[in-house]
Amino acid sequence: MGLGNEDITPDALGPKTASGVLATRHIDEQLKRSAGLEQLNPVAVITPGVLGKTGIESAETVKSIVRRIEPACVIVVDAFAARELSRLGCTVQITDAGISPGSGVGNSRKELSKGSLGVPVISIGVPTVVDAVTLAADILDCDDEGECKKTVGADDMFVTPREIDSLVDTAAKLLSVSINRALQPDFTGEEIELLL
Repeated sequence: MGLGNEDITPDALGPKTASGVLATRHIDEQLKRSAGLEQLNPVAVITPGVLGKTGIESAETVKSIVRRIEPACVIVVDAFAARELSRLGCTVQITDAGISPGSGVGNSRKELSKGSLGVPVISIGVPTVVDAVTLAADILDCDDEGECKKTVGADDMFVTPREIDSLVDTAAKLLSVSINRALQPDFTGEEIELLL
């Protein structure tokens, strides 16, 4: 599942990654046999959109789908906010603890986790923004007491690198290829690319 707003580049990582994941749940066994794809694992891919565009929480959409199709697990991809400038765009974070979409930018939505969905949830993300206070603290080399944080006054501002388009495209490709290889271990990367 790709979380985020595809119209806002730093938040488009989830939807862009989802567009590169091979959806196969719709392919029946007979078609798999006739095409020589018996080892193809069933995968469903969704991009639920954001609350401001759909009026529906991502967690509500996902919970409904999980109840209906009963997947073995849910893989969630989202853009993250970095806590250190040095991690911006060059860290891939993976956890099985779930995710609260929007929490990194102070807009926390309903949690997606094993507890809320009833199946394991693997969250994957790349930091694409850093808050202005963290940026200032890193640039000014502030101590952990955060003395400079009081003078910056930019609590609601987030910063992204100039090359964010390229960063998001590269990260989405890396993640989609990795997810495809993990979900379809009997196929080479080239075979998966042909199926896409």
